[in-house]
Amino acid sequence: MNAIIGTAGLVVSIVGSISGIISYLFGIRAKDAKSIRRSGGFVVLVFAGALISTGAMQHGLLTHDFSLSYVASNSSRETPLLYQITGMWSSLAGSILLWATILALYLVLVLFKYRKRELDVAFGWAMVVGLVVAGFFFIMMATSANPFLTLAHPPIDGSGPNPLLQNYPLVAFHPPMLYMGYVGFTVPFAFGIASLISNRSDTTFARETRYWALVAWIFLTLGIFLGAWWSYQVLGWGGYWAWDPVENSAFLPWLFGTAYLHSSMSGSRGGNMKIWNIGLLVATFSMTILGTFFTRSGVLQSVHAFSGSTLGPILIIFFAFVTVVSFGLIAWRASSMRASSFSATGINRDGTYLVNNLLFSAFAGIVLLGTTFPLLAQAINNSIVSVGPPFFNAFTAPLGLALLFFMTVSPFVPYTNISIKSLFNELFVPLMMGLLAMAIAVFLGSRDKGLIAAYGFGTFALTGSLKKMIGVLLSRRGLKQSFSVRAHLMGGLIAHIGVAVVAIALATSTAFGVRGEVKISPFQSAYFQGHKLTYEGVSTLVTPAKTSLRAAIMIDGRGPFYPAISQFGTNSQVVGTPSVSAGILRDVSVTLDSPPQSAKSQVIIGVVVEPLVSWLWIGGVLMGLGGGLALLGSLRFKSKVPQINQLKGEAVGV
Repeated sequence: MNAIIGTAGLVVSIVGSISGIISYLFGIRAKDAKSIRRSGGFVVLVFAGALISTGAMQHGLLTHDFSLSYVASNSSRETPLLYQITGMWSSLAGSILLWATILALYLVLVLFKYRKRELDVAFGWAMVVGLVVAGFFFIMMATSANPFLTLAHPPIDGSGPNPLLQNYPLVAFHPPMLYMGYVGFTVPFAFGIASLISNRSDTTFARETRYWALVAWIFLTLGIFLGAWWSYQVLGWGGYWAWDPVENSAFLPWLFGTAYLHSSMSGSRGGNMKIWNIGLLVATFSMTILGTFFTRSGVLQSVHAFSGSTLGPILIIFFAFVTVVSFGLIAWRASSMRASSFSATGINRDGTYLVNNLLFSAFAGIVLLGTTFPLLAQAINNSIVSVGPPFFNAFTAPLGLALLFFMTVSPFVPYTNISIKSLFNELFVPLMMGLLAMAIAVFLGSRDKGLIAAYGFGTFALTGSLKKMIGVLLSRRGLKQSFSVRAHLMGGLIAHIGVAVVAIALATSTAFGVRGEVKISPFQSAYFQGHKLTYEGVSTLVTPAKTSLRAAIMIDGRGPFYPAISQFGTNSQVVGTPSVSAGILRDVSVTLDSPPQSAKSQVIIGVVVEPLVSWLWIGGVLMGLGGGLALLGSLRFKSKVPQINQLKGEAVGV
């Protein structure tokens, strides 16, 4: 029954997508207001079908319906309730269902947010684009990635989720948060394409596009940091970012999306950089499709990637279609949307936005090259090439430092030109603080030029953003500004502070992190990097889902902490789980590298000491909070610019 209901939901969504596309196109072409309004019902139908399919899948997982092949492969009777629920996105077909459901939710939210503006032609075209993307994913589920395939002879019990996906509760939050960001960029992309088709380039429409891009950016930012935290807490290697191809797949749209949010400030202010902004939206959305190809085609080997499938050719064709059509539209409208007021001469805000965009684009280009080069090498001459962290670090570190610099300078630069002397006076204190940080690093013995520069630029960015924030809060002009303007400005500065904190924590933990092992006898202590570790014995924890061998370790008198190795159900794979003693200055992570042969035997404990790791998560939270404050300003923003109802020729308030 779950298979029938779930498949019916997919059919409902496919019918809704196709019917909605036809209805919107007819209404736009015929300038038929009734047809446009009626088209919204099909969007709701798409969402209803997605909910039916999602409900059927969750019901199948929770009731152990092993007649569904997906349930038999990703759940079991012993699987805890939380991981039964998360089983929906633990494998390929279910993750596509989550993707499509989130997209349908976004389309419904867009529909209701602009229900009073539904007669706007540009809005209609945006819904057409969104429905095309939704229809693609629902059709793909009904054919090549069907989550409702059934088994002729269902097993008595399932095999359960991948052990790594039932070993830490973050799996309930990281993927959905990441998808909310990933999928969310479909909406600003649809708005961008709609502006090209309808030749709509007013600042009001640009502000709305930026609003949805900011929503997606917040979710994607938090999703990336949750993913880094999951890696740090689960994988046991003591790290949080390894330039893994699948990590890069999430990072690429974040880079282009961040570039868009900066340049769109110029675009929403006076119509500048219109074509460039739409190009960034296309690049952002294209990277989400390319990232989906990386993670769901089996072409890349990663702990985060799904197993091989037949989706590779389908996704790469869709990626090519999106890219060719989108940039073709940009070329078509380039002359009519070219801005006449953009000024990149002299030192002004437009110029800093341009430099920031070029740096972000170069950063993304390096990440894209390093991620795809192994695939290109294998396709061209069948050679196996590995591109690792040394490549990415060597090329992205200088770009990151430059981004920190211009990120800090930009808020101090007005849209009109400013002299170098005036800018230097504004930035004198942050510059001195940055130089002081570099001097302290050298005094303390650091000789790594990259690390010294990271401290200097990071401190410059941190103090510069704080100085600007204090100036806004205390200035008369700042007090007279509207809430939306202050929220946008303060939100951006808080996000910048978060970036600076992340940069300093990243440099410190990478440069001064130490990994090693200690061999300890029961109730004896060992020292590692000045930290006292006491071994208090092992115990076996047996639950219906897993069997874990845990070592009890006291760290500097705190604890005990329980690094473990676990075996889940009948799965033969043994999974190690670290235990972390977190602190504001440093973390001490321990793993059970070699279990004792008996209760009196020695145990080998892996130890990782990393300073300032906790500040990575604090910085990520600050970035999300900054984005949220800026979004709140957008919600409170009321434009005085009328929008033209293109079907009736009437002015409609925003």
